[in-house]
Amino acid sequence: MQSLSLKMAYRLVGCLLLACSVMSVNIACSAERRELWQSRDQFVALEGLEQGADGANTHPAEFEPETLTALLTAIDVRIEGATGTEPLFTQAALQTLAPHLLQALRTATAQDDVTFAVIGSHSSLYGLAKSPKVTTGRLFRRDGRLNLIVGMVQRDVNEREDRRLAPFVPGSRQRVADGTWQLLPHAGRNLFTLKRRDWLVFTDAPRSMTISQPEPSKSVLPLHTPVAATQQTPAETRSPVERMTILNELKNKGLITDEEYRGKREQILNSL
Repeated sequence: MQSLSLKMAYRLVGCLLLACSVMSVNIACSAERRELWQSRDQFVALEGLEQGADGANTHPAEFEPETLTALLTAIDVRIEGATGTEPLFTQAALQTLAPHLLQALRTATAQDDVTFAVIGSHSSLYGLAKSPKVTTGRLFRRDGRLNLIVGMVQRDVNEREDRRLAPFVPGSRQRVADGTWQLLPHAGRNLFTLKRRDWLVFTDAPRSMTISQPEPSKSVLPLHTPVAATQQTPAETRSPVERMTILNELKNKGLITDEEYRGKREQILNSL
């Protein structure tokens, strides 16, 4: 009987130690993560650099809203078993997500990554229906280029799940994401290279982006050059990011009216 009591005591102590360990990890994780936006299970947060990260990020960083949206709409995905490709993010999901990502990149320090989870309505049942699916990622700027590590791709959402037990996990530098999917550039918009199956590095670093440390600026338009003379190549051969950047600079220099800006902006977005 005494031996049985000792065994029960040892088990109780072991359980208490394990509980304390889990609590310590949770407290440490919550201390490193600062949530900037949350809507039910969706979020945008700042998290400390992962262990083993190769140096600090070049944050804070600032983008034109149209630039970031154009970069993210350039990503397609092919999921095993599907008949074709589709955008990684729905337009509705991007409209929700992009403003919070912009704010997070402006707020982030060199020791922060931006993590997110967003839910979109995607095809299911062989395209016969749509259902909520979550996509997660880790966003950061290094060496003048924006990086995105994708964690979960259009995974079915069970709203009854406890997110403490089934969290939406962003991508990681240390481990390749699970899943049978392939990220691809959208047709005609080769704006990124694949560092890894789940890791994108955007190759078209927008000129509209600034960071806390000064960088050489490259003006697209000479200050006193007529607009018609600045186009050395047809506009349609430029990427949407380049066209949007040029359009913003034309407006900022007062070379086009607000009405012309809105019309051309709508034309570029409609071409995505």
